Amino acid sequence: MTARVGPAATLVGVVGLACLLGACDDHGESARHAISATPTPGDPAGAPPRPTRSAPGNAAQPANSCDLLSLTRVEEVLAIGPVHTRAANSGRSCEYLDLGDRRVLTVTVGQLPQAMVGGPPDVARSTATGTGPREPLPGISEAAVVYRDPARGEGVAFARARGDLVTSVDVILPVVDRERLIALARTAAAALDASA
Repeated sequence: MTARVGPAATLVGVVGLACLLGACDDHGESARHAISATPTPGDPAGAPPRPTRSAPGNAAQPANSCDLLSLTRVEEVLAIGPVHTRAANSGRSCEYLDLGDRRVLTVTVGQLPQAMVGGPPDVARSTATGTGPREPLPGISEAAVVYRDPARGEGVAFARARGDLVTSVDVILPVVDRERLIALARTAAAALDASA
């Protein structure tokens, strides 16, 4: 014998499944937590505590790699003609290209839990690529290093923590020009802090 399920029961089931899969918005989150903390009738101990989501500040997405340096700023610092951008590395990186589509700069942004990667100094050192030395660079974000990668160019990797997350930024010039590289890294660090 099969039981018929009415439209209202079907709708409730679909919405419940969607919520379990994370499709519900967070507007009612505090109300759901209040309801879950209310004692169940006949249960003098009350309902067991339910895990809560991380605070909104901890779940923030990293800054967009193409938003940290404007085209105008890159053109001004590198003293080159018009440049345009192209996303790379599945959107984690932003390549700045000249009119001949040659890469003149790359900015990469990442974000991971501090418990996995350590603090900003560890993240800045590990973000830098190549086997050469990493020279500390004070005054940029919480921690920064300058490095040279024979395959990619000269770079500045910097990091800062917010809550339990660490955001890392890697600014790389294919042509070695430390003064201009550091100027761009300072601009990117200021833009990252302003996006907080």
